[in-house]
Amino acid sequence: MRGLRAVFGVGVVSLVVLSGLSFAADTKEPALSGSITATATSAALGVGWSWGKGTLTLLDGSEHHFKVSGLDVVAVGFKQSSLVGKVYNLKQVQDFGGTYAAGAAGLVVGGGAGALTMRNEKGVIINATGVGEGVSLNLSSSGVTIKLQD
Repeated sequence: MRGLRAVFGVGVVSLVVLSGLSFAADTKEPALSGSITATATSAALGVGWSWGKGTLTLLDGSEHHFKVSGLDVVAVGFKQSSLVGKVYNLKQVQDFGGTYAAGAAGLVVGGGAGALTMRNEKGVIINATGVGEGVSLNLSSSGVTIKLQD
């Protein structure tokens, strides 16, 4: 059973990475703009909701706080996650806010880890990795909304 979980986990991470490559293919060389750290909590049974907060740190060292909310469709479980990531193609701080879409399936069981690439309507790309506690299963596309708090 553990071997089957490991194979499934590798497949899911591969799917997440490949979906991220399709975003990266849209832009020949995304320009690194900064990094993010965030914490999020999600709860779901069929349709789920997630919420959290984080900090965007630009290359010049300035920090901008934000809130995150999102809808997970076909999700089951409760999860708390910590995320770190890189931000690309951010021309103005205001462009960081918006709705980010990601096409990926993910599985987190116990102290699982995952990766995610998402992009908003202004072309800003976030590549993030996270560690979660609890159990969560997401089998379809999800999106998150980021609102700057500054």
